[in-house]
Amino acid sequence: MHDVGKIAIPDAILKKPGQYSPAERAIMNSHAVIGAEIIGKSDIPLFAMAAQVALTHHENWDGTGYPFGTAGAQIPWCGRVVAVIDYFDALTMDRVYRKAFSDEQAREMMRAERGRKFDPEMLDVFVAHMDEFVCLREEINASQKDRLQAQGGRV
Repeated sequence: MHDVGKIAIPDAILKKPGQYSPAERAIMNSHAVIGAEIIGKSDIPLFAMAAQVALTHHENWDGTGYPFGTAGAQIPWCGRVVAVIDYFDALTMDRVYRKAFSDEQAREMMRAERGRKFDPEMLDVFVAHMDEFVCLREEINASQKDRLQAQGGRV
């Protein structure tokens, strides 16, 4: 749900293989606010947190993120957690503009962003438990593959 705002981003931008122009970057970055608006303000705690995650998962610990440039502990904890997981997921999946990095490469790239992009404490917890996250990812991927095969779909 953290990227639900991307449904409002044109495919020409979402699937662009090269770098974004400044105007395209601004459009892409708007997905955080759009996502929070889609989920909306709610009295239901889970939805309220989901809107907060959508809004804050691209804020950086050092204040250089978007949409507001919020820094440090002012970024809600749920946004800081999802920022770490989302970045790992993005690095370790193929994209239209590059192949996936290995888990080890991703770990080192993320460590280089400790205290800049990521809350140091959140990153340290992720790195300490990374093997468990990788196993969980592999279980989910295998389950999806099995489900597709059972339905006669291509893998």
